[in-house]
Amino acid sequence: MSLARASDAGDGPAAEGPPGRSGGLGLGRLALWLHLRRGVSNDAALPLLPAGTGPVILVHVAPDAVRAEPQILRSLSRARPTARVLRLTPAELARDPVLVAQLLDRAHPRAVLLLGGDLPPALIAAASARAIPLILAEARLSPADLAWGMQASLRRHLLSLIDAVLLSDAASHAVARRMGLVPGRLTMTGPVSEIREPLRCSETERVSMAQQLNGRHAWFAASLPQSEEAAVLAAHQAALRRSHRALLILAPRDPARIDGLARDIEAQGLTVARRSEDEDFGDEIQVLLTDGPTEMGLWYRLAPVSFMGGTLSGEADAMRHPFEPAALGSAIVHGPRHGPFETEWRQLTGAQAARLVRSPEDMAQAITELTQPESIATLASNAWTVSTGGADVAIGIAERVAAAMDARAKVPA
Repeated sequence: MSLARASDAGDGPAAEGPPGRSGGLGLGRLALWLHLRRGVSNDAALPLLPAGTGPVILVHVAPDAVRAEPQILRSLSRARPTARVLRLTPAELARDPVLVAQLLDRAHPRAVLLLGGDLPPALIAAASARAIPLILAEARLSPADLAWGMQASLRRHLLSLIDAVLLSDAASHAVARRMGLVPGRLTMTGPVSEIREPLRCSETERVSMAQQLNGRHAWFAASLPQSEEAAVLAAHQAALRRSHRALLILAPRDPARIDGLARDIEAQGLTVARRSEDEDFGDEIQVLLTDGPTEMGLWYRLAPVSFMGGTLSGEADAMRHPFEPAALGSAIVHGPRHGPFETEWRQLTGAQAARLVRSPEDMAQAITELTQPESIATLASNAWTVSTGGADVAIGIAERVAAAMDARAKVPA
């Protein structure tokens, strides 16, 4: 890190009086000066330093990055086992110029890691003034950050003080470039997606059922609410016209629906077998009803295509995590409603790793088209990459922090 950068945000000019516009200080520098003059409360207690003698890493976590924090800190622990992580809480502390300066002077952190979109001005200004490396990760920027005004100008100025800005998506990277941030400080990493352990199943059961499928085109309707049953059955009727041996594996959201649903399916002229009755599903069986939300790992493994229940109607209590099928190689079909998994669906959509359907007609078309192995393989491969890629992103963030710590260690005290 260049030590010259620290002088741009030093305590001297910012503390002595409002800056002028000479030297490119601008509205953002003025906004920072005003913010630091206001202070906060000065009544919070400084956090205790972690035990040990290793170097300190100060970490500030914004609400939008809480889910990514555990993976990043685990990767950081592996990269620097002796490092002591000091999480800056409460959040107000990072905004108090007096307290944050005292903390930095006492802890002498080797680096400051900011996670998420929150940019605490006092912490950034104080670390910059002390030439402590600043790394921002899991950062998302929006066009609002390019607006004219005090708040947007302050954010742009704070971003200019940060040594490494690790952005979560291409749109944020484009905004950062338009801000005029130094290109060498910008990296598009992708998001730290949640890593989920693949759902388990009996391997003996899987092998046996795979043999019974005997090459049939099978697709899975996962955790299906009653409101979506008609759309799924209509899509399967369309799939049968394309491939007469097609099999729908249907897991109703409510297991109490199994018997009634079996009667509804048979009323449509389809043949059905029930998992709860241990009924065989030979070529004459067109729908296999499962025991509701059980054995999900088995069905994701057996079905090359999975429709995620609840996403067409918006019934959040029926929705399951989209990385479940992604981690097990099943291509994903989903509706426009994302419920509690907005971030994960956005990642899958951006990677062209899922097929969006907006109506029952769309679903019928998608299911009939996804009988081709090449189309299924592309979706499934992209989804698997997204569902497992968070580990690589977390490792990359940890490596950037470790490199900044090493560079800081070489600077004379």
